[in-house]
Amino acid sequence: MEGDWEEQEHLVVAELSGIINSDFLSTVQGACKMVAVDSAHPVMQVGRYVFAGEYEDALGTCVILEESERASADGSPKLRYRCHTMKKLMLQRTFLTDRKDGEPGSGCIETLTMGHSTLQTSSKAEQILVQVKAADRG
Repeated sequence: MEGDWEEQEHLVVAELSGIINSDFLSTVQGACKMVAVDSAHPVMQVGRYVFAGEYEDALGTCVILEESERASADGSPKLRYRCHTMKKLMLQRTFLTDRKDGEPGSGCIETLTMGHSTLQTSSKAEQILVQVKAADRG
């Protein structure tokens, strides 16, 4: 039927590089925007930061757990298995600039290359789990 939309939900494990403020994720209200999540080079906006990257094979398996509504006897949260993945979305902070009048577009998204700095190691990078709802026209 013309005009019908189908909503799909995806869980994506994302590693963000290039964040200087370590409290960044705790200050964001949990919302993010994603463009081209199914493409080779997805883009994500979290708060005022923009990230671009690509999917890579994870070292090992990323297991996604969620907290149960019932806590254990000692008061700690009870966790249950949700799913797992062997892919990770590796994102680097990207700086966007305005295009001047008459300037041709590149036709792709350009990202800031950070080289092999310590910001790209998982100990310095922020890892998040992103729940993406994609609307596909059916």
